[in-house]
Amino acid sequence: MTSVRIEFHQTIDSTQRRARELVERGDRRWDAVCAAHQTAGRGRQGASWHDAPGQSLLTSIILWNTPVPEPVGLVGLLAALATAQVLEQRYPKLPRVQLKYPNDLVVHNRKLGGILAEIVDGVPIVGIGVNLRQTAFPPELEGIALSVAQAIGNSPAPPLLSRSGEEADSPPPLDGQTVQGEAEHLIERIHANLTELWRLQPQQTHALWQARDCSAGRAYIIQDLPQQPIGIAIGIDEAFRLRLRLPDGTEHSTYYVSAV
Repeated sequence: MTSVRIEFHQTIDSTQRRARELVERGDRRWDAVCAAHQTAGRGRQGASWHDAPGQSLLTSIILWNTPVPEPVGLVGLLAALATAQVLEQRYPKLPRVQLKYPNDLVVHNRKLGGILAEIVDGVPIVGIGVNLRQTAFPPELEGIALSVAQAIGNSPAPPLLSRSGEEADSPPPLDGQTVQGEAEHLIERIHANLTELWRLQPQQTHALWQARDCSAGRAYIIQDLPQQPIGIAIGIDEAFRLRLRLPDGTEHSTYYVSAV
């Protein structure tokens, strides 16, 4: 039985919207919202999130009684780090999960998942989407997205937890109970890892992020400069800002970027 109280939906428009609603109402019955399918999932800066029913981890974790860190952007960075750690623990054959600033989980230079972090009434909400069981993606995402199943080479999917919490010998059918059992396991561990990361000193978190960072050399739109120029990432500084080299050779550090 999970100690993280999860409100589970077969289908919902957005777990993030529902989590915001719970926080705004002060409804503390739930610590996370999870769904087998979203009809209006969204990512950072309003980007849409594609999922097929029963194929992804789709959750929003509410961090009740958790102080908002400084800088605020650290919420998403910590969530990405915690999720990467848990995925590697859960699926030992999964290749190293890298992190692309500020919120992407990357394997083999393809997107495995993403994070959407928000602060609502002083409460951090972490939206997490991870491709788990997909064996194919729509044409527009081929070569861009990747699932855990594809990354570890299992067919048709990685082992899933049964309702008893034991690993199944073979992938069971895609039904609501299977999806819920796997989601509960992952959410519980992500929540625990996130809690531990929250207690670390900034320099410790910085070192853990740097060890997975794959942002260097990538192009980003710099949103807090006039004309929003494109810069090339160098790394992250001690304040967890992305360091970029501008076209004129100067450097700029900022939290406000979007990947090209």
